[in-house]
Amino acid sequence: MVDKHDVIVVGAGPGGCAAAYYLAKRGYDVVLLEKAKVPGQRNVTGGVLYGSYIPGYGLIDLIPEFESEAPLERRVVRYRLAMISSPSYPGEYRYRSVSPDARSYRVLEITEGSLLDRFVHRRISTGHDYTVIRAKFDRWLSRKVEEVGGIVVTATAVEDLVFEGDRVVGVRTDREELYADLVIDASGVTSKLVIKAGLRGPLQPWQVYHGVKQVYQLGEEEINRRFGLKSGEGVAIAVMGDFLHGAIGGGFIYTNKDTISVGIVVSIDSMINSMRKEVDKMGKPLDILEEMVSHPYVSRYLEGAKLVEYSAHNIPKGYKTMLEKPLRSGFLVVGDALGAFVKIGGLIDGMRRAIATGIMAAQTYIYARKHHDFSEKTLAVYLDLLEPIYRDIRRSARNSLLSESRLLYGPGYRLILRLLGRSETTIINNQAVERDAIQRIQERTGLLVYEEDRVYSHIRVDYERANRDPYKLWVPACPVNCYTISVPGKGIFASYRDLYRYNLEMLRRSKGLKGNGSLASEAIRETWRDVARAEVRFDHVACVSCGTCWVIGHPAIEFNPERGGHGVKFRYS
Repeated sequence: MVDKHDVIVVGAGPGGCAAAYYLAKRGYDVVLLEKAKVPGQRNVTGGVLYGSYIPGYGLIDLIPEFESEAPLERRVVRYRLAMISSPSYPGEYRYRSVSPDARSYRVLEITEGSLLDRFVHRRISTGHDYTVIRAKFDRWLSRKVEEVGGIVVTATAVEDLVFEGDRVVGVRTDREELYADLVIDASGVTSKLVIKAGLRGPLQPWQVYHGVKQVYQLGEEEINRRFGLKSGEGVAIAVMGDFLHGAIGGGFIYTNKDTISVGIVVSIDSMINSMRKEVDKMGKPLDILEEMVSHPYVSRYLEGAKLVEYSAHNIPKGYKTMLEKPLRSGFLVVGDALGAFVKIGGLIDGMRRAIATGIMAAQTYIYARKHHDFSEKTLAVYLDLLEPIYRDIRRSARNSLLSESRLLYGPGYRLILRLLGRSETTIINNQAVERDAIQRIQERTGLLVYEEDRVYSHIRVDYERANRDPYKLWVPACPVNCYTISVPGKGIFASYRDLYRYNLEMLRRSKGLKGNGSLASEAIRETWRDVARAEVRFDHVACVSCGTCWVIGHPAIEFNPERGGHGVKFRYS
C-alpha cells in the first residue's frame, strides 16, 4: 500500500511554513518539501515583515510569541520615501572658486505623517513590523513546523504533479513520488507546478519585478548613529531618481541589526526596454544599483561599510499575476506562486500575504476534510477566504495607474522635486576605476557560497533558437554572469553597454577622434548588429536561480528547480 499524507506543502518560505504549521499544530499529517538544504538559503527579501494583517491571518495570530522567539533584526519605527536627482556641478558656483568635485542635487523626503504620506506609505505600519534575514527567519519558522509535529524534508526538488484523472493526488520529486489528499504549492515566483496544473502559463516580463540587493556590514552602533536610531529600532527607505534610467520601480534601504540591505526593484519589461533604448547608459541590473549606491544621498550611509553579499530575486507583480483560479481538485496555490503581492508606494509587501494565504489554504483543507471531498467544487471555499487579498490586489492595480506610470517616472517626479525638494551640495570622489560587468559581477559572486551540481543543469538553453533572437535581452538582464555573448573578433560580453563602449573606442581609434560626437550613434548601431550575430554562451555556476532568463527568454530557455540542494546559499538575504 502506498503511503499517503494528509497534505503535501511545496516550499518552506513564509507561506508554506504557515500552512504546514497551522495544520500540524492541529494534528494533521503534513510533509513540507524544500529544495534547499536549509530553509531560507535560497530566499531573498527586500522588504519588511509586517507581523499583523487581516485579523486571524497575521504572523502574530499564527505564532503570538514570534516577537520574543523569532530571529528578528530590527523593529521598523520609521518609513521614508526619498526622491533624488542626479548630482551635477552646482550652477550657482559657476563663477566662484570651488572644488571641481562639488556636486549638487535635489532631494525630497516624504515621511510618515507628512501631507504626501497618504499617497506613499498609506499608514502601512502595524506596530509589529521587522526587518528579517530570510536565511535565519525561514529556518526558525520551519523548525516551528517540526516542533508541532510536521515533517520537513529538505534538498528535495518537486518537479511535477501526480494526477488521477483531473485530480492532483501527489507530487513527483527528483527522488520519488509522494501522495496526499491535498497539495499546496508555495514554491514561489518560479513555480512550475501552477503551469503543470493548467492555472497559468509562464510569466512574461510585464508581469514580474526584478530585484537586486547588496548587503553591507557596518556594526550595530554605527548604524544607530548614521540613521538616528535607538538600539533595536530600524528604518525602511524607498528611493526613486534618475538612476533608474526609465525603468519603473525604485530602490530601497533597510537597516538590519549590524548590516544594511540596499537594492533595487524594477519591472522587467521597463528594464529591458531601457536596456534597448539606452544601451550606452545601462548594461546590467547592477548598473542601476551601483548608480544609486554611489549617489551621495545613499553613499553617506555606506561609507566604510563592507560588502558581504550580493543577491537577486524576481517578484510577482500581483495585479498582473494573481490567479483568478488558484485551485483545482486536490491542489491549492499560495504566496508568490499565487501572485499575492502588492507594492505600496515605494515599498514592497509580500511576506504577510504569503502567511495569510498559507493559513487560508490550511483552513480550506480542514473544511474539505470535514466534507470528505477534495474536489474543485469543495475547495472553492478558498476563493471566499481570499477575498480580502483580492481586494488588496485590485486596490494595488488602481494605485499603479499613477505609482507606476510613465508620467510619474518621467516629468512627474522631476516637477515634484523642483517644486518641493531642497538642494544639497556635497563633495564626491571621482576616482573609481572603470571595469567591465564580468569583472564587477565576479567580485560579487565570489562572496557567495555555492554548491555546484556537476551532473544536472536546472536551466536548459535551445541554442539554435536563442542565437536567432536579434536582441537576446536575457543576457544583459541576468544579474550574474550565467549568460554572455561571443562576438567574433571582439570578445565575450555580459553587458551590451560594455560592447557599446568597445565599439565606440574602436571607432575613435580608426577615425582619430577624441570626443564621442556623431560616433555614438554609429557605435550603437554597430552594437546591435553585433548582438544579432553573436552566439549565446551559458554557464549555470554561480546562478542565483532568479528565473529572469526564463521570463525573458522562454521558450528558448527552460527553468527548473535545482536538485539535491545544489546551488547558491545566501547568508544575509
